Amino acid sequence: MIVVLAAVNQAAAQYSSGNYKANEVFFGAGGDTNQQSANYKASASAGALGVGQTSSANYQAYSGFLTPNEPFLEMVIDTSLVDLGTLDPNSTNTGTAAFHVRAYVDSGYSVQTVSQPPSYTSGPQSHTLAAMSTLGDPSPGTEQFGINLVANTVPTSFGANPSPSPNGTYANGVAASGYDTPNKFKYNAGDTLVQTPAGSSGWGLTDYTISYIADSAAFTPAGEYKMVHDLVVVATY
Repeated sequence: MIVVLAAVNQAAAQYSSGNYKANEVFFGAGGDTNQQSANYKASASAGALGVGQTSSANYQAYSGFLTPNEPFLEMVIDTSLVDLGTLDPNSTNTGTAAFHVRAYVDSGYSVQTVSQPPSYTSGPQSHTLAAMSTLGDPSPGTEQFGINLVANTVPTSFGANPSPSPNGTYANGVAASGYDTPNKFKYNAGDTLVQTPAGSSGWGLTDYTISYIADSAAFTPAGEYKMVHDLVVVATY
């Protein structure tokens, strides 16, 4: 069974409205964003009165001379192909795929899955693996397909927890409810897989790993099952 991953959409938050637009201002001794020679390139500031990020329920701000004013939100698929192998009613097949989200000066983001489970078509016949609509365990002999986004030890050690880079101070994306329980899996097209906590910004980079499981039953039709797994990243406000 083969799963192909694709990012199909991205969005960037913009801080403006019909009544205002805030441009960057700086209080301090100054700086230079374009110091360079044949051997190096650097940006520097001096005498900044405040640096870092601050926020509340109604606003957020980034202080310091070296704060780009262009928000962005990007998602990159790091694994393009997942082969879950030949399904066997006596065992659970597993696989993993990685992607990362990088953001700056936005109000958070979420990542949704929009694809149907793996399926096959051969002439007039077709079949789609049964999706695990509720959280459950791997179950050899029961046809089902599910995922989560955390490290697992059942049915084997596979997957990984979301990993912020360089640490949680700079990125805070997490696996969404229903996809954040080790050794438990589910799948519904349209579900949110990843999100940033309410009231937080989504800046920084976070690596995510999707853990896939697939079980077949004795009467699951034989065939080459495929899934183009489309993920959508959306800025939240």
